[in-house]
Amino acid sequence: MLELKRQPRNPWKTRVHDHVPPALCEAVAHLCEEFTAAYLLDCLVLHKGIQCRLPKPAQAASCPRLSQDERSDRYGMLLSLWAGGCTTAIDEGLFLDAAHRRPREYDALRQRFRRKPLCLATHKG
Repeated sequence: MLELKRQPRNPWKTRVHDHVPPALCEAVAHLCEEFTAAYLLDCLVLHKGIQCRLPKPAQAASCPRLSQDERSDRYGMLLSLWAGGCTTAIDEGLFLDAAHRRPREYDALRQRFRRKPLCLATHKG
């Protein structure tokens, strides 16, 4: 018989570690003593948003904050997409929410993973 008490409340919490690269943990290790699934998923969303070159949210951005339940639902959807092979999928609302809640992590990840701007090289002929 399946014992429901032992099942995690949010099934995505059991799958998040499958998607977190070691370099991400290294980038934020100085900011957190314990890597919970929710913390790692926030950092992973920030990491993927930075890699997709999403703009840094303004300090007083007017985007609505997400409730814990809405955040949990969106995490689950993203993990399903990533597990299905859509590894570059990103939820912009979740990215903005995570950036507002974890500004130090955003800065640390941006410094580590930001893609350098493309420069137009002059052609020497």
